[in-house]
Amino acid sequence: MSGPDLRVAVHAADPLTLAGVVGMLSQAEALEVVPPGARGADVLVAAEDPVDHDLPVLRRAVSEQGGLPGVLITGPLPPEGYRSAAAAGVRRALPHRAARTELLIAEVLAARTAVSTTAARLAAGYDALVGGPDESSRFREREIRVLRMIADGKDTVEIGAAMGYSQRTIKNILHQAQHRLALRNRAEAVAAAIRAGLI
Repeated sequence: MSGPDLRVAVHAADPLTLAGVVGMLSQAEALEVVPPGARGADVLVAAEDPVDHDLPVLRRAVSEQGGLPGVLITGPLPPEGYRSAAAAGVRRALPHRAARTELLIAEVLAARTAVSTTAARLAAGYDALVGGPDESSRFREREIRVLRMIADGKDTVEIGAAMGYSQRTIKNILHQAQHRLALRNRAEAVAAAIRAGLI
């Protein structure tokens, strides 16, 4: 009989949440939850209070366990929260209300080999699990105007002239939209605007 494949350190904002997360993870034979304060874990799970944006549980867990790949269970975060989580090694942010046993186990198993991620990708993954914000509200008015002109086949010079901006400003508008929405290029940005019914 073989032992567990993965050792998991669990940190939570309160004892009840801790017991719930440990109970969920204990259902997978491949996982072993390490005792509180013990070292040698492969993956970290931090369950924050859903209204605390400062990530004290994650910070405490990283100081105790070191830099491990992690799964963060949290409420909605501001951009700085996602940046802090990504910098701490979090591979996936799960909303409290979506943290079902099967999903949590799958994410913990995947976290060990998952590559590091960005704040934008953490936020996008989180939004996808909660149904995300209304797609049309993700775009700013200037971005919509620029993307409409790109969809019409206009280049940066033509868009700048039509809007009264320099080429550099148009490129910055596009870059900021792509970065904020975790889109790789202009084509993805146009496609996202089309899906949102903006073009």
